[in-house]
Amino acid sequence: MDNKAIETLSVNAVKNSIVTSDFLDQFINDNDKEPSWDGAIYIYDNKSKKKSNFVGRMPVQIKGKKSNDFSKDSITFSMKTVDLRNYLKDSGCVLFVVYIGNNGLASKIYYAELTPIKLRALLEDAKDKENKTVELKEFPTDNNEKATIFLNCFQNCQKQASFKDGKLFKLEELEKQNLLENIVIPVAGVGITNPDIALIENEVYLYANIKGMPGLQPIDVIPKNIQTKQTRNAVVAVDGKIFYTNYQIIKNKNGITVCYGESLTMRFGKKRQSCKIKYRNSDKIRVLVKDLDFMLTYLENGYFMVDDNKIPFDYTDIDNKHFDIENEKELLNHAKKVVKVLDILGCSEDIDIKDMKKQDWTHLNYLITAFLDKKPVKGLKDELPSIVNLKVGKLKFAVYLKACAKKGTYDIYDFFTTEIPVVIKDESDDIMLPVSQFNILHTNDFITLNNIKFEKLLPSFQKTEHHHETFSRANFFLLDMLNAYDIAQGERKEKILKTCKDFSEWIFEAPNEEIDDQVKILNELQIIKRTRNFNPNEIEKLYKMIENSETREDCLIGAYLLLGQQQAAEMHFARLSKSEQNNFKEYPIYHFWKDKKN
Repeated sequence: MDNKAIETLSVNAVKNSIVTSDFLDQFINDNDKEPSWDGAIYIYDNKSKKKSNFVGRMPVQIKGKKSNDFSKDSITFSMKTVDLRNYLKDSGCVLFVVYIGNNGLASKIYYAELTPIKLRALLEDAKDKENKTVELKEFPTDNNEKATIFLNCFQNCQKQASFKDGKLFKLEELEKQNLLENIVIPVAGVGITNPDIALIENEVYLYANIKGMPGLQPIDVIPKNIQTKQTRNAVVAVDGKIFYTNYQIIKNKNGITVCYGESLTMRFGKKRQSCKIKYRNSDKIRVLVKDLDFMLTYLENGYFMVDDNKIPFDYTDIDNKHFDIENEKELLNHAKKVVKVLDILGCSEDIDIKDMKKQDWTHLNYLITAFLDKKPVKGLKDELPSIVNLKVGKLKFAVYLKACAKKGTYDIYDFFTTEIPVVIKDESDDIMLPVSQFNILHTNDFITLNNIKFEKLLPSFQKTEHHHETFSRANFFLLDMLNAYDIAQGERKEKILKTCKDFSEWIFEAPNEEIDDQVKILNELQIIKRTRNFNPNEIEKLYKMIENSETREDCLIGAYLLLGQQQAAEMHFARLSKSEQNNFKEYPIYHFWKDKKN
């Protein structure tokens, strides 16, 4: 076959494919072609294809190639960049490449949606080259899918038409400048009842609502391998034992993956003719305990239930490399011990195996021996401090060591559940004063200790025998916690704040000679300031402090900072000595200083 025959057969193949669609019509020329186009496909929103139902037209270019290899789902084709530039000037085009084989008796059609954004990317990558390789996908045989392709392409080309030469925003740029209001992914479908399918199986583009700009603005990115994730509520159980109350369904162009827990997946092909089961242990020990228990129980019983649906086990479809049942049972038993120890210590966080080094495993074994086996721990150094922090991966536990008769052997206790008498020396009276054992905790401890029990902190201070330093030490403890609050995140942050409020309320009971009333008020109000705006009564308290001629300079600075009066705060800060200024910067109220000083 010569080139003319291949071109004729290619054009006819596309015509024949389009003509069967209820929503598309073809106006493709056999001869006297335009410079870079072969015609257009007309799109309608009704099967009647009347002028009143006309949606729009998409220019098309058809290329033919002799080939008997119809096995590929996608191909590449070299296009002249001058044609690509012409398509961009015309706001887009659909490119067809038709493989003609078996002496013209068979053909396969491939297509590419050449929208303005895609054309810009191709031309930018081509630079000054005369040709550029374009990727094409297999053109579907389903008529609704054909119509969906052209409808989506036409709508995207319209949205992008005014941006053929203009600035295209990058998502990172908009987020950095805080200009992004929201992202829209428009997608249309013909005969598609599931929106996920339309999103996954068609080319999509991101459009942004940008602050101060009208309409949707296209983003300089072409998403690939779109997938959707859905959580479905259901009881997942084996032999009456419930393991999960939901599972996830992930859909992409290659098929559907169903996830039970974080470790077991069942992957179905696009036509659901096969199912591949894969299990991989989680690196997180709490997750591993649940998922591995589920997997072993599933294997033992040969099924699991999702609500009332029975999911049988098929050995032929499982990828169980490196999964030895007896070894996995041993692993599960050890992981369960670790979780029990974490629970005994009141630690809700998990241990990530990737974070563990040799010493971390050693420390973990110490904890298992002490808290689960309830035995002394041997082989430690002599004369260790009585209170130490044991690091396990990214976790840290404060423990109390009580030396046994044998050297290097200790009983280990949880520091937060063991009462330890602690005294300090009062240098002025040369006497020993009892204090809470938690006096040794500071800002970093409140953030990093994973067995800390905040509900035990205040009672420990309250029940310790009272003396002239009791409230003073409690106040410094409160200030350290406030500094920790400003750094902490998540659930811990809320626990710290509640503990701060409780300490502040108790310190309010202190006599004035032990804690100044102004300090009490600043404590209370800076806690409030961290959660909400002041009410009129609270603002009045601060102005009374400012108007009081006996108020200390550091308290005045604090009052002005809480009122947001930075200039006044700076004026009084300048009156402090250098050492006093450095001390003030350590107070949590300095958190409200604008443009903090070094």
